[in-house]
Amino acid sequence: MEVTPFKQIFDLYFDSLSLQQHVGSGRGTAARKLDRTIGEGYVNHVITQSGIEIIDSNYQLADSRNVSFHFNAAMVELSFCLQGNGEIHASGTRHKLKANNCSLQFMHDFDVSFQYGIETPIRTLAICVPVSLFDRYMYDLESKSPISFTGILGSNAFRMFHMSIQPETLRILNQLIKSPFTATMHRMYAESKALELLAIFFDAALFERSAPSQTASLSKNDRLKLVKAQEVLHDRMAAPPSLIELSRIVGLNDYKLKIGFKEQYGKSVFAYLRDKRMDKAKELLQTGQVSVSQAAGLVGYANFSHFAELFRKYYGYNPSELIRERN
Repeated sequence: MEVTPFKQIFDLYFDSLSLQQHVGSGRGTAARKLDRTIGEGYVNHVITQSGIEIIDSNYQLADSRNVSFHFNAAMVELSFCLQGNGEIHASGTRHKLKANNCSLQFMHDFDVSFQYGIETPIRTLAICVPVSLFDRYMYDLESKSPISFTGILGSNAFRMFHMSIQPETLRILNQLIKSPFTATMHRMYAESKALELLAIFFDAALFERSAPSQTASLSKNDRLKLVKAQEVLHDRMAAPPSLIELSRIVGLNDYKLKIGFKEQYGKSVFAYLRDKRMDKAKELLQTGQVSVSQAAGLVGYANFSHFAELFRKYYGYNPSELIRERN
C-alpha cells in the first residue's frame, strides 16, 4: 500500500509513546502495544482505501508524559476523547482533552505538545483526512463561497472546533471500534463509519447545523421534568441530591432521567453538575470577593485540595492564579 502523508506524524507520536512495532498487523492495519516500562495498553491504526486513517488508542501511562514535535505537512483530524484527560498545546494555543468531547482540527506546519496525566486510562479515537480529500468533499459547483482547507485555516497554523459527543455519535463510535469484520472488510467497514462521523461533524462545525442525536421515548411532560431536574441542580449546587433522590423530586424514573438528561443537555447529570460548579467557582473567584476555600465551599466541595485539583484539570490552571491576577 502507498505510504500515506500521515506516516511521519504517526511515527513521531508512536515512537514518543515507546510503542512496540506492528503486533498482530495486517494489510492496511496495525496494532501496537505500549512498552511495559511506559504503561499498559495499545494503539490500533487503520489505513483506508481513500487515504483516511483511523487511530484507536486505549492505554494507561505509568508516569505523566509530554509528547512534543513539529510537523510541516497539513491535515484535518476529527478526534474523540472517550475517557481520560490531558492538555494539547498547538502553535501557541492551549486546549483541554476532556472525556465525552470531540474536536475537529485543521493543521498546517505546526508545533504540538500532548500532556497526559496518570490518573485515568486514556481512550481516544482520531479520524485523519488528507487535505486533498477534504477539499473534494467540500467542493460545490453551486456554492458562491465554497469551503476549503485554506479558507478555514487562513494564515493560522492550527484551528479547532469543540463539540460534545451525543448518544447517536457514541453508537457509531462503538460500531467502528467493535467492527465485526477482519482484514479488508474491516477497513471497508471502518471507512464507512468514519465517513458517517465526518459527515455529522463537518455539517455541525462548518455549516453550523446540529448533529443528529438519538431520540429517547420522552413525552413533552418528561422533558419538562428534565428542565426541572436542571433547575434543581442549579439551586442545590452546594448540596446536590443523589440521582435516585433527584428522580423522585422531579417525578421521573432514574433510567429516563439518566438517558433523557444526556440527550437533552449533551452530558450526564453529574458531568453537567461538575461543569456548572466549575463555572460558578470561576465566576466567584473573578469577583474578588471570596477566597479559593470559600469558593470551594459555596459550590459544594468540602475538601479544598480536591476542589483545587479538579479546577486545575478542568481549566488548566490553579484557582489561586485568578486571585493573583486580581492583585
